[in-house]
Amino acid sequence: MNAAAAAAKSRVTTDTIRTWCRRGVITATKTAGRWDIDEKSLRAHRRRLTAIRQARRARAAATVHARIAARLTLPQLAGTPKQTAWATDIRDRAVAAALQLVTHNDYGQPTGRTTYQLATGHTQFDRDPLNAYPVLRDTAYTEHADEADYVTALNAVLAARTDARYWIDTHR
Repeated sequence: MNAAAAAAKSRVTTDTIRTWCRRGVITATKTAGRWDIDEKSLRAHRRRLTAIRQARRARAAATVHARIAARLTLPQLAGTPKQTAWATDIRDRAVAAALQLVTHNDYGQPTGRTTYQLATGHTQFDRDPLNAYPVLRDTAYTEHADEADYVTALNAVLAARTDARYWIDTHR
């Protein structure tokens, strides 16, 4: 495969492909001034780049989730000691699951503005083991402009749910 075809397939410029060839990032031979690129090597490099991008996005999301979690106010739950212990565990896991769903870019792309909302598509909720959607439904249809706005809304939802029975009954 030549550099132009490799560039089109990889969605990069031909100069980038040539740089990868010169540096030995991908396997290629130069014959009569043209690069002949090994397709397997190119595919492997694209997979490495994809893995790196996904790891960077995951680290960035984890940072946002940690910042939001640190700013949450989890009120004391009312109920018997056994109920409050059980409900506190459920609530903590539901909030953690909700935070995994909460921050994303427009259309899941690596660029674009970040929005703060619960994902409302059914496929996203299939990944939520505790189904945080019904628990935190008051914020589900609201897109928040910034992190502070989202934290305020989520704190309001959590403050309204202080009965241990609510958390227990929702997750039976």
